[in-house]
Amino acid sequence: MKKNTLPLLTAAFLLAACTTPLNAIPTVTPTSAPTITPATTPTTIVLPSSSPAASYQFVTNKLIVPVTQADAQHYALDLDGDGRPDNLFGQAFALLSSLAPGLDLQSTVNQGVSSGQIVMLHRLQTNDLVNSPNASWSILPGLQTQSAPKFDGSDMFTLDASVQSDSLISGAVAGSHFTGGPGSAHIQMIVLGEPVQLNLIGVRIEADVNKNGCSNGRLGGGISVNDFQNSVLPAIAAGANNMVASDKGCQAGCSNPAKVLLQVLDTDKNGTVTVDELKGNLLLNAAISPDLDLLDASGKFNPRQDGVKDALSLGLGFSCVAAGFSAPAN
Repeated sequence: MKKNTLPLLTAAFLLAACTTPLNAIPTVTPTSAPTITPATTPTTIVLPSSSPAASYQFVTNKLIVPVTQADAQHYALDLDGDGRPDNLFGQAFALLSSLAPGLDLQSTVNQGVSSGQIVMLHRLQTNDLVNSPNASWSILPGLQTQSAPKFDGSDMFTLDASVQSDSLISGAVAGSHFTGGPGSAHIQMIVLGEPVQLNLIGVRIEADVNKNGCSNGRLGGGISVNDFQNSVLPAIAAGANNMVASDKGCQAGCSNPAKVLLQVLDTDKNGTVTVDELKGNLLLNAAISPDLDLLDASGKFNPRQDGVKDALSLGLGFSCVAAGFSAPAN
Protein backbone atom coordinates (compact mmCIF):
# COMPACT_ATOMS: atom_id res chain seq x y z
CA MET A 1 0.00 0.00 0.00
CA LYS A 2 1.34 3.48 -0.87
CA LYS A 3 2.00 5.82 1.98
CA ASN A 4 0.05 9.06 2.03
CA THR A 5 2.73 11.62 1.13
CA LEU A 6 0.46 14.67 0.98
CA PRO A 7 1.13 15.84 4.59
CA LEU A 8 4.89 15.55 4.02
CA LEU A 9 4.74 17.35 0.70
CA THR A 10 2.50 20.03 2.18
CA ALA A 11 4.86 20.56 5.11
CA ALA A 12 7.91 20.74 2.88
CA PHE A 13 6.25 23.17 0.50
CA LEU A 14 4.99 25.35 3.36
CA LEU A 15 8.39 25.59 5.00
CA ALA A 16 10.19 26.23 1.75
CA ALA A 17 7.80 28.87 0.51
CA CYS A 18 7.39 30.80 3.72
CA THR A 19 11.06 30.98 4.59
CA THR A 20 11.89 32.54 1.21
CA PRO A 21 12.76 36.24 1.76
CA LEU A 22 10.29 38.61 0.13
CA ASN A 23 12.99 40.33 -1.86
CA ALA A 24 14.14 36.95 -3.22
CA ILE A 25 10.85 36.24 -4.96
CA PRO A 26 11.23 36.51 -8.76
CA THR A 27 9.94 39.81 -10.01
CA VAL A 28 6.61 39.33 -11.71
CA THR A 29 4.45 42.14 -12.94
CA PRO A 30 1.21 41.70 -10.97
CA THR A 31 -2.19 42.73 -12.04
CA SER A 32 -2.54 46.34 -10.96
CA ALA A 33 -5.25 47.43 -8.59
CA PRO A 34 -8.49 48.22 -10.38
CA THR A 35 -9.03 51.69 -11.73
CA ILE A 36 -12.26 53.07 -10.35
CA THR A 37 -14.93 54.78 -12.36
CA PRO A 38 -15.15 58.43 -11.28
CA ALA A 39 -18.02 59.00 -8.90
CA THR A 40 -20.58 61.70 -9.36
CA THR A 41 -20.19 64.34 -6.67
CA PRO A 42 -17.56 64.03 -3.95
CA THR A 43 -18.30 65.04 -0.39
CA THR A 44 -15.91 67.90 0.34
CA ILE A 45 -15.57 69.61 3.69
CA VAL A 46 -13.82 73.00 3.82
CA LEU A 47 -11.95 73.49 7.06
CA PRO A 48 -12.07 76.80 9.01
CA SER A 49 -10.48 79.79 7.34
CA SER A 50 -7.42 79.45 9.59
CA SER A 51 -6.46 76.41 7.52
CA PRO A 52 -6.60 76.39 3.72
CA ALA A 53 -6.68 72.58 3.49
CA ALA A 54 -9.73 70.80 2.11
CA SER A 55 -10.96 67.45 3.42
CA TYR A 56 -12.08 64.70 1.04
CA GLN A 57 -14.10 61.73 2.25
CA PHE A 58 -13.92 58.30 0.62
CA VAL A 59 -15.01 54.72 1.22
CA THR A 60 -13.16 51.57 0.18
CA ASN A 61 -14.89 49.91 -2.78
CA LYS A 62 -12.18 47.29 -3.32
CA LEU A 63 -9.90 45.63 -0.77
CA ILE A 64 -7.29 43.38 -2.34
CA VAL A 65 -5.76 40.38 -0.58
CA PRO A 66 -2.51 38.93 -2.00
CA VAL A 67 -3.32 35.59 -3.65
CA THR A 68 0.04 35.13 -5.41
CA GLN A 69 3.60 35.74 -4.30
CA ALA A 70 3.81 38.45 -6.97
CA ASP A 71 0.81 40.17 -5.34
CA ALA A 72 2.47 39.92 -1.93
CA GLN A 73 5.56 41.60 -3.32
CA HIS A 74 3.58 44.28 -5.16
CA TYR A 75 1.61 45.36 -2.07
CA ALA A 76 4.60 45.24 0.29
CA LEU A 77 5.86 48.48 1.86
CA ASP A 78 8.91 49.21 3.99
CA LEU A 79 7.33 49.32 7.46
CA ASP A 80 10.40 49.37 9.71
CA GLY A 81 12.70 51.65 7.73
CA ASP A 82 15.32 49.05 6.85
CA GLY A 83 14.99 49.63 3.11
CA ARG A 84 13.26 46.30 2.41
CA PRO A 85 9.55 45.74 1.60
CA ASP A 86 7.53 43.85 4.23
CA ASN A 87 4.49 41.62 3.74
CA LEU A 88 4.90 38.34 5.63
CA PHE A 89 1.20 37.81 6.33
CA GLY A 90 0.46 38.63 2.70
CA GLN A 91 2.88 35.87 1.72
CA ALA A 92 0.96 33.49 3.99
CA PHE A 93 -2.31 34.40 2.22
CA ALA A 94 -0.67 33.75 -1.13
CA LEU A 95 0.76 30.43 0.02
CA LEU A 96 -2.58 29.28 1.41
CA SER A 97 -4.22 30.16 -1.90
CA SER A 98 -1.67 28.07 -3.79
CA LEU A 99 -2.07 25.08 -1.45
CA ALA A 100 -5.87 25.17 -1.58
CA PRO A 101 -6.99 26.83 -4.83
CA GLY A 102 -10.67 26.37 -3.99
CA LEU A 103 -10.30 28.57 -0.94
CA ASP A 104 -10.76 31.83 -2.94
CA LEU A 105 -9.82 34.26 -0.19
CA GLN A 106 -10.50 37.29 -2.39
CA SER A 107 -14.15 36.48 -3.09
CA THR A 108 -15.09 36.47 0.61
CA VAL A 109 -13.43 39.88 1.05
CA ASN A 110 -15.20 41.19 -2.07
CA GLN A 111 -18.53 40.06 -0.68
CA GLY A 112 -17.81 41.72 2.67
CA VAL A 113 -17.06 45.06 1.01
CA SER A 114 -19.85 45.03 -1.58
CA SER A 115 -22.49 44.05 0.99
CA GLY A 116 -21.49 46.76 3.46
CA GLN A 117 -20.18 44.33 6.07
CA ILE A 118 -16.69 45.83 5.76
CA VAL A 119 -16.81 49.63 5.84
CA MET A 120 -13.39 51.25 5.61
CA LEU A 121 -13.64 55.04 5.43
CA HIS A 122 -10.90 57.49 4.48
CA ARG A 123 -10.32 61.21 5.03
CA LEU A 124 -7.68 62.96 2.94
CA GLN A 125 -6.67 66.50 3.90
CA THR A 126 -4.56 68.47 1.46
CA ASN A 127 -4.16 71.92 -0.03
CA ASP A 128 -3.79 70.49 -3.53
CA LEU A 129 -4.75 67.12 -5.01
CA VAL A 130 -1.92 67.34 -7.53
CA ASN A 131 1.08 68.57 -5.54
CA SER A 132 1.19 69.39 -1.84
CA PRO A 133 4.13 68.94 0.57
CA ASN A 134 1.75 68.71 3.53
CA ALA A 135 -1.13 66.27 3.46
CA SER A 136 -2.64 63.73 5.83
CA TRP A 137 -4.70 60.56 5.57
CA SER A 138 -6.96 58.92 8.14
CA ILE A 139 -8.58 55.48 8.01
CA LEU A 140 -11.85 55.37 9.94
CA PRO A 141 -13.88 52.20 10.59
CA GLY A 142 -17.57 52.58 9.77
CA LEU A 143 -20.64 50.78 11.00
CA GLN A 144 -22.00 47.94 8.89
CA THR A 145 -24.72 49.16 6.54
CA GLN A 146 -28.27 47.82 6.38
CA SER A 147 -28.21 47.68 2.59
CA ALA A 148 -25.42 47.34 0.05
CA PRO A 149 -23.64 50.63 -0.74
CA LYS A 150 -23.93 52.03 -4.26
CA PHE A 151 -20.32 53.29 -4.39
CA ASP A 152 -21.39 56.13 -6.69
CA GLY A 153 -20.57 59.08 -4.43
CA SER A 154 -24.03 59.26 -2.84
CA ASP A 155 -23.47 56.82 0.06
CA MET A 156 -23.60 58.11 3.63
CA PHE A 157 -21.92 56.14 6.42
CA THR A 158 -21.62 56.37 10.20
CA LEU A 159 -18.34 56.10 12.05
CA ASP A 160 -17.99 53.23 14.51
CA ALA A 161 -17.75 54.95 17.90
CA SER A 162 -16.65 51.72 19.60
CA VAL A 163 -13.31 51.74 17.76
CA GLN A 164 -10.46 53.89 19.00
CA SER A 165 -9.61 56.84 16.77
CA ASP A 166 -6.60 56.35 14.54
CA SER A 167 -3.70 58.74 14.16
CA LEU A 168 -3.29 61.04 11.20
CA ILE A 169 -0.92 59.55 8.66
CA SER A 170 1.18 62.51 7.57
CA GLY A 171 2.55 62.62 4.06
CA ALA A 172 2.59 64.51 0.79
CA VAL A 173 0.93 64.54 -2.62
CA ALA A 174 3.20 64.56 -5.68
CA GLY A 175 1.80 64.10 -9.17
CA SER A 176 -1.64 63.23 -7.72
CA HIS A 177 -0.02 60.38 -5.73
CA PHE A 178 -0.24 60.38 -1.92
CA THR A 179 2.58 58.83 0.11
CA GLY A 180 2.53 58.87 3.90
CA GLY A 181 3.37 57.23 7.19
CA PRO A 182 3.98 55.95 9.76
CA GLY A 183 0.72 56.03 11.68
CA SER A 184 -1.91 53.69 13.10
CA ALA A 185 -5.17 52.30 11.76
CA HIS A 186 -7.95 49.95 12.73
CA ILE A 187 -9.18 48.03 9.71
CA GLN A 188 -11.77 45.34 9.18
CA MET A 189 -10.83 42.17 7.36
CA ILE A 190 -12.27 38.75 6.60
CA VAL A 191 -9.97 35.76 7.17
CA LEU A 192 -11.26 32.36 5.99
CA GLY A 193 -14.75 33.82 5.98
CA GLU A 194 -14.51 35.19 9.53
CA PRO A 195 -14.58 38.95 10.25
CA VAL A 196 -11.64 40.25 12.27
CA GLN A 197 -10.48 43.71 13.30
CA LEU A 198 -6.80 44.41 12.80
CA ASN A 199 -5.06 47.09 14.85
CA LEU A 200 -2.19 48.11 12.60
CA ILE A 201 0.91 49.97 13.74
CA GLY A 202 3.60 51.59 11.64
CA VAL A 203 1.00 52.12 8.90
CA ARG A 204 2.09 53.42 5.51
CA ILE A 205 -0.20 54.34 2.63
CA GLU A 206 0.27 55.07 -1.05
CA ALA A 207 -2.48 55.83 -3.58
CA ASP A 208 -3.30 57.83 -6.69
CA VAL A 209 -5.87 60.43 -5.67
CA ASN A 210 -8.42 62.77 -7.19
CA LYS A 211 -11.60 64.43 -5.96
CA ASN A 212 -13.65 61.35 -6.83
CA GLY A 213 -11.58 58.78 -4.93
CA CYS A 214 -8.36 56.80 -5.13
CA SER A 215 -6.86 53.97 -7.14
CA ASN A 216 -3.76 51.76 -7.11
CA GLY A 217 -3.74 52.00 -3.32
CA ARG A 218 -1.31 50.13 -1.09
CA LEU A 219 -1.84 49.84 2.66
CA GLY A 220 0.79 48.30 4.92
CA GLY A 221 1.10 47.91 8.67
CA GLY A 222 2.26 45.65 11.47
CA ILE A 223 0.03 43.38 13.57
CA SER A 224 1.37 43.04 17.10
CA VAL A 225 2.02 39.52 18.41
CA ASN A 226 -0.70 39.94 21.06
CA ASP A 227 -3.30 41.07 18.52
CA PHE A 228 -2.34 38.25 16.18
CA GLN A 229 -2.75 35.61 18.87
CA ASN A 230 -5.92 37.09 20.38
CA SER A 231 -7.74 38.18 17.21
CA VAL A 232 -6.31 36.61 14.06
CA LEU A 233 -5.67 33.07 15.30
CA PRO A 234 -9.24 32.63 16.68
CA ALA A 235 -10.58 33.82 13.30
CA ILE A 236 -8.37 31.32 11.45
CA ALA A 237 -9.53 28.48 13.73
CA ALA A 238 -13.22 29.43 13.40
CA GLY A 239 -12.94 29.83 9.64
CA ALA A 240 -11.22 26.48 9.19
CA ASN A 241 -13.79 24.70 11.35
CA ASN A 242 -16.70 26.33 9.51
CA MET A 243 -15.20 25.23 6.22
CA VAL A 244 -14.88 21.65 7.46
CA ALA A 245 -18.44 21.70 8.83
CA SER A 246 -19.82 22.92 5.50
CA ASP A 247 -17.96 20.17 3.58
CA LYS A 248 -20.39 17.24 3.60
CA GLY A 249 -17.65 14.98 2.30
CA CYS A 250 -15.72 15.35 5.55
CA GLN A 251 -17.77 12.51 7.04
CA ALA A 252 -15.76 10.10 4.89
CA GLY A 253 -12.93 12.23 3.58
CA CYS A 254 -12.73 15.96 3.10
CA SER A 255 -12.20 17.57 -0.27
CA ASN A 256 -10.02 20.59 -0.93
CA PRO A 257 -9.71 23.13 0.61
CA ALA A 258 -10.99 21.65 3.89
CA LYS A 259 -8.70 18.65 3.44
CA VAL A 260 -5.58 20.82 3.18
CA LEU A 261 -6.58 22.96 6.15
CA LEU A 262 -7.04 19.92 8.36
CA GLN A 263 -3.79 18.32 7.23
CA VAL A 264 -1.80 21.48 7.92
CA LEU A 265 -3.59 22.87 10.99
CA ASP A 266 -5.29 19.97 12.79
CA THR A 267 -2.32 18.65 14.76
CA ASP A 268 -4.15 15.94 16.76
CA LYS A 269 -6.18 14.85 13.70
CA ASN A 270 -9.53 14.94 15.48
CA GLY A 271 -11.24 16.98 12.75
CA THR A 272 -11.27 20.25 14.70
CA VAL A 273 -8.77 23.12 14.64
CA THR A 274 -8.16 24.89 17.96
CA VAL A 275 -6.31 28.11 18.81
CA ASP A 276 -3.88 26.12 20.96
CA GLU A 277 -3.10 23.91 17.96
CA LEU A 278 -2.38 26.99 15.87
CA LYS A 279 -0.10 28.46 18.55
CA GLY A 280 1.86 25.20 18.78
CA ASN A 281 1.87 24.37 15.07
CA LEU A 282 5.50 24.23 13.96
CA LEU A 283 4.61 24.69 10.31
CA LEU A 284 2.42 27.72 11.02
CA ASN A 285 5.04 29.26 13.29
CA ALA A 286 7.64 28.84 10.57
CA ALA A 287 5.35 30.61 8.12
CA ILE A 288 4.14 33.55 10.20
CA SER A 289 6.60 34.19 13.02
CA PRO A 290 7.01 37.93 13.75
CA ASP A 291 9.23 39.63 11.19
CA LEU A 292 9.26 43.25 12.41
CA ASP A 293 10.73 45.10 15.39
CA LEU A 294 8.36 48.08 15.62
CA LEU A 295 8.06 48.64 19.37
CA ASP A 296 10.74 49.47 21.91
CA ALA A 297 11.02 47.95 25.39
CA SER A 298 8.41 50.40 26.74
CA GLY A 299 5.87 49.40 24.08
CA LYS A 300 6.13 52.64 22.10
CA PHE A 301 6.44 52.74 18.33
CA ASN A 302 10.19 52.95 17.83
CA PRO A 303 11.36 50.64 15.03
CA ARG A 304 14.53 48.54 15.27
CA GLN A 305 15.55 49.70 18.74
CA ASP A 306 15.56 46.65 21.01
CA GLY A 307 16.07 43.84 18.48
CA VAL A 308 12.86 42.04 19.50
CA LYS A 309 10.55 40.96 16.67
CA ASP A 310 7.14 42.02 17.97
CA ALA A 311 4.87 42.33 14.92
CA LEU A 312 3.89 40.64 11.65
CA SER A 313 3.84 42.66 8.46
CA LEU A 314 0.76 42.91 6.25
CA GLY A 315 0.32 44.62 2.89
CA LEU A 316 -2.99 45.00 1.04
CA GLY A 317 -4.28 46.78 -2.04
CA PHE A 318 -7.32 49.04 -2.17
CA SER A 319 -9.29 51.59 -4.14
CA CYS A 320 -11.90 54.05 -2.92
CA VAL A 321 -14.70 56.31 -4.12
CA ALA A 322 -16.26 59.51 -2.79
CA ALA A 323 -18.64 59.12 0.14
CA GLY A 324 -20.03 60.98 3.11
CA PHE A 325 -19.97 60.12 6.79
CA SER A 326 -20.92 61.71 10.05
CA ALA A 327 -19.96 61.10 13.65
CA PRO A 328 -22.22 58.69 15.57
CA ALA A 329 -24.81 60.14 17.96
CA ASN A 330 -23.73 60.47 21.59
